Amino acid sequence: MGKKCIVCDAEADYKIKDTPDYYCKECAQENFADLGMLVNVEEEAQRLKEFLKEKIEQNIVEGDGDESVNSLRQD
Repeated sequence: MGKKCIVCDAEADYKIKDTPDYYCKECAQENFADLGMLVNVEEEAQRLKEFLKEKIEQNIVEGDGDESVNSLRQD
């Protein structure tokens, strides 16, 4: 389930960094002069996915053996 725009409740494409405020493309364009100042939701999700993947791989390489962490792996 994706995040919803705080203005119109449509699926969000952008968010303000470090806040829970999400905007669809149309509302973002209406409310912000520079969309480059907003975080693209899809890009942020990809960064988080890569971060988690690296952490899981790091735990596996270090021989953590914690099954709860290893079970998060989505190969």
